[in-house]
Amino acid sequence: MNDDTRRLIYGTIVAFLGFILFWLSIVYISACGFTLTCIQAAHLVERTPIPTLIPVKLLVPTKFAPPPATPTQLANLPTLAPEADTPGPGEPVVDIARPSNPGGPGPAIDLQGNLNNGKEIFVANCQICHGEEGKGGLPNPGTTDETVPPVNPIDSTLVNPDYKTFATNLDLFLEHGSVPEGTEPVRNMPAWGDRGALTPQEIADVIAYLISLNK
Repeated sequence: MNDDTRRLIYGTIVAFLGFILFWLSIVYISACGFTLTCIQAAHLVERTPIPTLIPVKLLVPTKFAPPPATPTQLANLPTLAPEADTPGPGEPVVDIARPSNPGGPGPAIDLQGNLNNGKEIFVANCQICHGEEGKGGLPNPGTTDETVPPVNPIDSTLVNPDYKTFATNLDLFLEHGSVPEGTEPVRNMPAWGDRGALTPQEIADVIAYLISLNK
């Protein structure tokens, strides 16, 4: 290969490389401009703006007031039946006997009493004052009538057709005891429940027996 051919080949290669460099330069300048960092070629990130929270005053809730009832609505209201112990018009007010010692009913009124056990407890503890089967008649000096009141029949104001009401009337005496009216009564009703002399179940049994005597 002579020198002329070699120059031609080298010249062609140099010219081709020069064209490639020129073309790359044009592409770079169009994309990045005259800078070496090429910031313009960085991908543009689109960000969603953060919403600004604006305080809002809420309205104060208004209270709902039902409209007043009309005379027609008042006339159609159901009539409530009076309670069993509430006397009706013209009926006398019954003063139910209560013990002299204060206190409310005990747990015995919510228990089911045993009639036979109640009779045994009555004979062992109560018969000495109230007599056999509670018929009373035993003397009690210092009281207004000088005798122990019977429990068979018992004070009529204590009797009630509702079993629990009847039991409550009796339980008040058994739980807390009572001092009869008079100057210096010899015999007093013991507080069987407050003293712990009888358990609630035993008191319930006595109540069941007393109610059976006053059918």
